[in-house]
Amino acid sequence: MSAINRRDFIKAASSMVGAAALAGVTPALAAPSEGKGPSVSASTRSYEIYAVKYAGPFDRKLAMALFNTGWNEEIQINFYTWVLRDKDGGTVLVDTGTGPTLARERNIKNFIPPETLIARLGVKPEQVSKVILTHMHYDHVGGMEVFPELYPKATFYVQKREYDFWLNDPISRRAPYKGLSSSIGNARMEEMLKSKRLVLVDGDKAVAPGMALLLTPGHTTGLQGVLVQTEKGPAVVASDSAHLARSYKDDVPSCLITDLPAWLKSYDKLRAKAALENIFPGHDALMASAYPAVAEGVTRLA
Repeated sequence: MSAINRRDFIKAASSMVGAAALAGVTPALAAPSEGKGPSVSASTRSYEIYAVKYAGPFDRKLAMALFNTGWNEEIQINFYTWVLRDKDGGTVLVDTGTGPTLARERNIKNFIPPETLIARLGVKPEQVSKVILTHMHYDHVGGMEVFPELYPKATFYVQKREYDFWLNDPISRRAPYKGLSSSIGNARMEEMLKSKRLVLVDGDKAVAPGMALLLTPGHTTGLQGVLVQTEKGPAVVASDSAHLARSYKDDVPSCLITDLPAWLKSYDKLRAKAALENIFPGHDALMASAYPAVAEGVTRLA
C-alpha cells in the first residue's frame, strides 16, 4: 500500500487527540451524558481485539477509501470481522462478514467463512454472548445467513436507525444502495427481531462492563463502533467509519458517504474516545500485516 505505512497506523495520540482522549476516560462505564456518550477505564473489564481477515486482498483506487484523494493510486483492502475476548474467555463478535450464498454469487476473492477463522482462536460457539453489527452492508451483515444458528446463545445488536433504513425505507432499494445490501441478511434480521434475539439500539449504549456501543453515522445512517478497554487503553473497533486508519489522521473519510457532516462529527467523537493507534478501521490491509498473527488469517490488534 504505497503512501500508507505503519507509522500512520500506530502513531500515538498527539496534539490532535491527546488531551481529548484523556478527557474521554471516566472512572467507570456510564450512561451518556452531555452528548459525550460512554467511556471506559482500566477499572472495568479488559478485552483483547482480534482482526479476522475473511476475504481479499482487493485492488481499489485510493480515492475510494480517501474522499477525492489519489485517483491514480492503487491500494489493497481486505474484508474483516473482529473478535473481542475477555480474560475469562467471554467472547463478543463484531460483524458477521459475508454469508456463503453471497460469497458464491459475487465470487468473493479468497473467501474463508468467518466462523472457520474465529474457531482458530479456540472460540466455542457457546462462549459467544453477543454479535454486534456495525452496519448493514453485505460484507458486514451477510453472514446473518448462518450466524444465528452457529452461535445460538448470542444476542445481536444493531442501531435502530440502521435497521429502519435498510428494512423500511424505500430509498435503500434504489441503485446507489441496492448493491451494498444483503437481502438474505436483511431477511434474517427481520426474523431475529421477531424472536427477540435482535436488539435495536438507540444511540450510545453500555452493553457490558468495559464495553459500549457508539453511534457514529456518516458512512451509513446508523453505523456504530464498539468501545472497549484494552491493555493499550480505550480502543474502538470503528468498522467503516474509516476504510483506512489514516482517515482519522488526515480527517478524510471514504467516498462512500451517506452524510458527510455527520461523518466528520463522528471522527471528532471517536478521536475523543481513544488514541489514534487504538481506533481500528474497516478494511485497512495493515490490520492483517502490521500486527502479530495468532492464527492463519487472524491478528491481534490489542
